[in-house]
Amino acid sequence: MTSAEIMSQLKSMGNENIKKIFFKHGIKEPLFGVKIEHLKTIQKKVKRDYQLAKNLFSTGNADAFYLAGLIAEDTKMTRTDLQDWVNHAVSQNISEYTVGRVASGNENGFGLALEWIDSKKEHIPASGWSTLARIVSLKPDNELGIPLKSSR
Repeated sequence: MTSAEIMSQLKSMGNENIKKIFFKHGIKEPLFGVKIEHLKTIQKKVKRDYQLAKNLFSTGNADAFYLAGLIAEDTKMTRTDLQDWVNHAVSQNISEYTVGRVASGNENGFGLALEWIDSKKEHIPASGWSTLARIVSLKPDNELGIPLKSSR
């Protein structure tokens, strides 16, 4: 599937009632209002695709942003890719879920997260903290590089 085909599909799946709900949760235009379950149906067909994820993210559409995070190949994302995504992830669901999930699976994620938490732009620290929380919850303690206190 191409990004143009997927965008056409997303547009046809859009729902005004879902769009209103998304607006109440801080998601910003442009968006079609596609239910997450429909995005996951597309994800199952596509599986993982680095370039398609980047192409979808570059559309600026919130539904496409979310789908891009579902299909992104975390380990292939470059530091520049992740920085671009965090800069454009102005909706809470994208900055905290999409960027945090993708960055946490990338070798650059930890370092970027530490940089992001100091940003003056509100959505960027949210991505940083989300990334750090995911890394801490997924990695074994001995891989975190943090000295642990003994529990006596």
